[in-house]
Parts: sequence; structure tokens; C-alpha cells
Amino acid sequence: MTEFAERSDGKWVVRTEKTGAWDGSRGTTFIADQLVVAAGTFNTQKLLHKMKRKQLPNISERLGELSRTNSEALTGALMNNRNNDFSRGAAITSSFFPDEHTHIEPVRYGKGSNFMGLLQTIMTDGFTGKERRRHWVKQFLANPSLLARIINVRHWSEKTVIALVMQDVDSAVTVKGKRGLFGFKLTSKNDSDMPNATYIPAANEAVRHVANEYGGIAGGHIGDLISAPFTAHFVGGCVIGADEKTGVIDPYHRVYNYPTLHVVDGSSITANLGVNPSLTITAQAERAMSLWPNKGESDQRPAQNAPYKYLAPIHPNNPVVPASAYGALK
Repeated sequence: MTEFAERSDGKWVVRTEKTGAWDGSRGTTFIADQLVVAAGTFNTQKLLHKMKRKQLPNISERLGELSRTNSEALTGALMNNRNNDFSRGAAITSSFFPDEHTHIEPVRYGKGSNFMGLLQTIMTDGFTGKERRRHWVKQFLANPSLLARIINVRHWSEKTVIALVMQDVDSAVTVKGKRGLFGFKLTSKNDSDMPNATYIPAANEAVRHVANEYGGIAGGHIGDLISAPFTAHFVGGCVIGADEKTGVIDPYHRVYNYPTLHVVDGSSITANLGVNPSLTITAQAERAMSLWPNKGESDQRPAQNAPYKYLAPIHPNNPVVPASAYGALK
């Protein structure tokens, strides 16, 4: 989907193009009564920012605010030998909490998945990019071979344990859309009131313990040097609010001022969860869809800006999910 617009009769015109089409071939246009955007947080935000500039100016000004990174840090322990093949087994098998707000999962990559190793660098400490660059230079000068060992990604996945660090703290970034040299893009900046963490001491401490246990090297990633943390779980930015002044969508996932436009993905999550958000995304999507009326029936959801009203899930007249399945509405 490349763009969409609301017609005067309330229907949606949705324009699409074939994935990977570079020859300028014409895509397909669809007409819909209801439109659900579920493109993942990044692409949903990109689409909505683009459409707000073009055809949908009444999307809430809160669009892009309260975008969350799950307050994450990506660190890793690189072992000096291949006596233990860390690429074998399930990707994530356990987790622990070093403190009340921090959650760490050891993660493995499959054999041959070595490209990510190019993002790894010497581990640094410091609350600013300047401090971390200074620490990086100090370690490099003390042991130049350290960097060479880290950036050698041959058998990287077999020798490395990733520590995925997440926190449930109230931090955020603000995302905006802008047109650049290569088309429309998103930019971000730290929330001035609730800045996103760029350094999590517990993350470094944990991976150093792992490295020491196996006689390996503790590594950070290149974003640390410019105070640009990486995240595997980008969420928020189209959050639920009581009205358009506090959120982009209402409690039923309808976009304010466009009640037949719906956002049902990770961009609707309002907080750093400190865990993988997949089940939360699924639960919110199931709840939102369970409140849609059956075809031909009246909509029980209150009008936008009306007080919130609890609604029981609406049983489908022609369910696709078998009644015996775990996913069936009970």
C-alpha cells in the first residue's frame, strides 16, 4: 500500500503497487468501506505521517509522540573458541531480571547468521556519546587487537551469545515525517520530558559476566558511540487516547476524525513493556476485532469522543476459526 484517501461518500481509495516493482508498472486500486492499517509500527507511522501531509490533515497532532523502543540495549559476548556452538537450539530459552525494571534475554542466532556481527564493537561505558567514544579509544589504544577480534564475523553466530535488554521504564521518542532526497522518511528525537535511555549499566554488567564465564569478549554496538540505541521492538506513536488531544486512536482502535480508519498493530501500544510485545499486540488486535459488528448488524461501539463504554465481545455469525480451536471466541 502506497497511499490512501477518503472519498466524499466515506469510502476509502487504497492505492497499492507490487512489492519490488522498479519498472514503474501500474499498481492496483481498491475501494473499501473500512480500512485497517497494520503495517508494523515503522511503516504504519510512515504511511500516516505521509497521509496527514497529503489527504488526511485531521489526524491527531499526537501522531509520532510516545513512540517507544522498549528501552532496549543490544550487547553480546563473543567467545574465543568454538568449543561451544551457541548457534544450536531455540533462539530464546530463558530470561532474568537483574533489577525491578530490567529484563534480559539470552538470544542465539542460527548458524551462518553472521551479518549482524558487523554491528558489534568494543563495549563502552558512559552516559553520553562523548564519554563512550573516549572510553572506546582508550580501550583500543590499550589493546588494538581487541577490535580486530570483534569485527571478524567468521563463525560469529556460533561463538556469540546476545543479551537482549529491555526495560519497562516510562521513556519515549518523538517521530516526525519529512521528505528527503530519496523520498519520504521518518526522523526521531528524544522526548524532552521522558528521554529514552542511551546507556543501561545493567546491560553491560550482565554481558561482562557472560564473557568472563566463558573467557570471551564483551561487546556493545556501534550505535552506542553516538548515543543511538538499537531496538528490536519499535512500538507506539499511534497510541490510544481519550480524545484526539491525548491520542491518535480511540479505545476501539479507530483513528480520531476518521472512524472508518483503524490502526491495529504495535504502533497502538502505549508503554514500554519490558518484554517482547508480540502477545500484547495480538491481544489488542483480538479485542479490537471482537467488537466489530457482524455484517448487517448495528455497531455497538459508541461514537468517537463519547465516554468509554465496556462492550462484550460480539460472537461471529460465520466464524472462520473452528469452535474447538484455542483461538475461538469463548
